[in-house]
Amino acid sequence: MKTSDFKELSKFKNHYKSVVGISKMFNPELCRDKDGKSNADKIAELELFHRTPAYKYQTEIVGSDVFFAIWYVRIREKQHSASPFAGILKIEKILITDEEIENGLDSQEVDLITANIINERNPVCYGKDDRWANKNNYKEVA
Repeated sequence: MKTSDFKELSKFKNHYKSVVGISKMFNPELCRDKDGKSNADKIAELELFHRTPAYKYQTEIVGSDVFFAIWYVRIREKQHSASPFAGILKIEKILITDEEIENGLDSQEVDLITANIINERNPVCYGKDDRWANKNNYKEVA
């Protein structure tokens, strides 16, 4: 939104009901359980193609009723990663309906979104681009 005026919030939400945000770089220490403890170890220990539960997050904008579902999924093998969090994506989806805001996303929807992200984990890019794996980033192994 261009301003913090939330009069058009329903219009804004409607335009983003089928949109997910994906981050390759994130601060795992910000993910906390219901007791306020870090979940970073659980994120780092994810097995290939496994995900965390989806967590409900409310934006910190004062007076805002905007909620998101956030979860993490491992799309690369640990042994081929440079750090414990490399190969993990953070996925976010805005919660639109009153039911979603109250109960979070349905697990089947989270699983479907995650499966589609996993299926698209090998994008093609041209030249050297450190953001995505490509032939220029791999070393040949004997």
